[in-house]
Amino acid sequence: MPVSRPETPTHAGAMIRHHRRRRGITLVEVAQVMAVSAATVSRWERGRETIPFPRREALAEMLGIDPTRLLEPGPVELPAEDRRWLECIHSLPASEQAALRELVGMRSFNGERASC
Repeated sequence: MPVSRPETPTHAGAMIRHHRRRRGITLVEVAQVMAVSAATVSRWERGRETIPFPRREALAEMLGIDPTRLLEPGPVELPAEDRRWLECIHSLPASEQAALRELVGMRSFNGERASC
């Protein structure tokens, strides 16, 4: 006899639905706390609408999960200006790229190493 497996969330909306149901929270309760309509929460859960980033932290807290669990997997679309900058940087010789990384992103104001 096959063993049934619990639902495995595949996107942020499925993650919301999974944890909301697990905690016994209704869709309407989520909507009230998030100050949105139940229809909006339903669209989030079905992946029909992106969850606004500022709401993700409060939503994650309500569901008792780490906010990073509500991040959508996949590539990030960079603005055209940023893509042009990256293309320009990647066209530089390796030595100039290294110098640019050191100059721009690898030092904080007090001189300590820092990431970009």
